[in-house]
Amino acid sequence: MLAKRGGKGWAALVVVCSLTLTACSNGGEDGTSSTTSPSATNAEQSKPIEIKWMVPTADLTANSRTVQVLQEKFNVKINYYSIPQADYVQKQQILLTSGDVPDVMFIYDPNQLFKYASQGLIAEMPVKSIEQNAPKTKSVLDSFAKQGWFYTNLNGKNYGLPTTYYTGQFNAKQGWRMDLLKKAGVDKIPETIDEMTAAFAKLKQIGVYGMSTNGNSYYFQFWSIFGAYGVMPTQWMLKDGKVVNGAIVSEAKEALTLLADWYAKGYIDPEFVTGKDLDKKLVEGKVAYTHSTSMAAFDASNPQSALSSMKKITPNAEFQVAPLPKGPRGQQGGWAWGTAGSVFAFGKQMEQQPEKVKKVFEIMEAMRNDEQVFLDAGVGIKGTHWDYNTPSDSQSGIKFLPPYDDSAKLATDGLKNNFDTLFAGGPAPTIFEKALGKSSVELLNRYNKPVWDIFGKSDVLPSSGKYWADLTKLKLDVYAQIIRGDKPLTYFDDFVKQWNDMGGTQLEKEANELYKSVLGSK
Repeated sequence: MLAKRGGKGWAALVVVCSLTLTACSNGGEDGTSSTTSPSATNAEQSKPIEIKWMVPTADLTANSRTVQVLQEKFNVKINYYSIPQADYVQKQQILLTSGDVPDVMFIYDPNQLFKYASQGLIAEMPVKSIEQNAPKTKSVLDSFAKQGWFYTNLNGKNYGLPTTYYTGQFNAKQGWRMDLLKKAGVDKIPETIDEMTAAFAKLKQIGVYGMSTNGNSYYFQFWSIFGAYGVMPTQWMLKDGKVVNGAIVSEAKEALTLLADWYAKGYIDPEFVTGKDLDKKLVEGKVAYTHSTSMAAFDASNPQSALSSMKKITPNAEFQVAPLPKGPRGQQGGWAWGTAGSVFAFGKQMEQQPEKVKKVFEIMEAMRNDEQVFLDAGVGIKGTHWDYNTPSDSQSGIKFLPPYDDSAKLATDGLKNNFDTLFAGGPAPTIFEKALGKSSVELLNRYNKPVWDIFGKSDVLPSSGKYWADLTKLKLDVYAQIIRGDKPLTYFDDFVKQWNDMGGTQLEKEANELYKSVLGSK
């Protein structure tokens, strides 16, 4: 039903839907049963706990599978907010500041969480409370996604429950146009920086650039080359027992020295600064190496893959997945985002509602750690919504069945095809891996050498909002100038001073304080 919120005409923007308990009981794997169990009888005798729950979707209805399962299994009544994903952040801010604060809310970015906490809109969520009410979830976060605790920590207090991001542990894949290498007289995929340099020199002779990159991206800019020197610029890292930023360490200067030399010799596409047409240039054979693809790109059976596109232009095209290059000290690394995802938080009023808090933890604990609850509420009915890729093999991974192979159709039941549940986030890693399937996990792990920020997100520090955008722009501009030869390599030292003067020193101080604070509380 439509409801006015805060007296400001938000009925046109947000629908808060009050869902009633359904009469049926979900018993077996297919979620159907004609008998009433003792637990169902007891649930009917007690009044459901009402929960106002804000999640980023406008697709839920009173009949959505995930809501019905949760209501019936946990004896709750979910009053959900219907907010389109594209408008979620803006409308969430407006609703909360107008006084419409949900009991539970999904928050995309830690900085939004910090803002709400500073405004007194969300409840403190002590880590001890999480450990008491959701011990399996706490254990998974501690072992698999520890950086998530940085996302929820403000001034030594915890304000949310992090989610896990299973695929955040994988870097993008690297690939070489093997047909171009052979044409240039290179018979094997280069595995080291020295071998890349030699291959690039030969590729130049046939009019092909060795590589390009997205020079407009603060994280993407030549990341596989920096990884070969043991650094990932703009990520916070530990060095000599201290938290420092990778953009200003000596290893970054080493990598810039190499890149400037490659550029001067004509090995790098001069249009790297724009970041445009990277895939197009690879497909057309203008560039031989990429570090921004996926395993799907190498699938010759897929007519939409990069390899298939190459063969339409060059029938004998060969595109092979490759390891990340090793640097002078044998190091390798590819940018990854880490294994912690977004956050769930409680409205301030939940500090006075311990039974409701306990119930929400119960729901999230089950959805994340009980495989059957995850399947029932997060994936759907076997044989209707999904099946295993090989029906007789539960280790073969899940596929969605028509019409639910359409993500829009699946969303109407409150389900997602990426196994990230709407009301709890992703399940525990062992459950997620089983859903993906053994072969998919093996492909993701191929040539995987992930490097991620010790905080997961680099901008979780208190003063990030004041300094971070200017610092990342400074890094992009100066790095490009040094690589192109517009500035000498000695200018790197001037860059470090600029970085520190523009807020880098303050952020480094906060980074060390945050690291010690959260690490000491675990």
